[in-house]
Amino acid sequence: MYKFLSEEWIKAYIEEWNKNEKLRTELKDFSASIKYYMEGKEDQAVELIVEKGEAKSAGKANSHKYDFELWANPENWKKLATGEMGPRAAMLTKRLKFKGSMITAMKYMSSFEESLRLMSKVPTDWSL
Repeated sequence: MYKFLSEEWIKAYIEEWNKNEKLRTELKDFSASIKYYMEGKEDQAVELIVEKGEAKSAGKANSHKYDFELWANPENWKKLATGEMGPRAAMLTKRLKFKGSMITAMKYMSSFEESLRLMSKVPTDWSL
């Protein structure tokens, strides 16, 4: 079990990402740096670097500018990761905050949703 959005958790997530053929195929023309964190805890953020659909690296985020940033409170992250709440609804209702190109996000919405569902495959300790 990994504490959600810990460095160990994001490293387990990268493995799940790269095992997912749908993501790697649909995102073959997509490269980006993505930052994830709990609302109010940006100093504990983690990052995922994607190149041509493959997750290349993951770990503790730093202070550089990211292509995308995603953050939410613990309850909403859990609802997203377990599929109790969909990404589109979460973004529209501002339960999932987002910074980055909305045009790119919409273009890859199916893959974005898949990447959030993938979070449920990582053994997660939700006691935050």
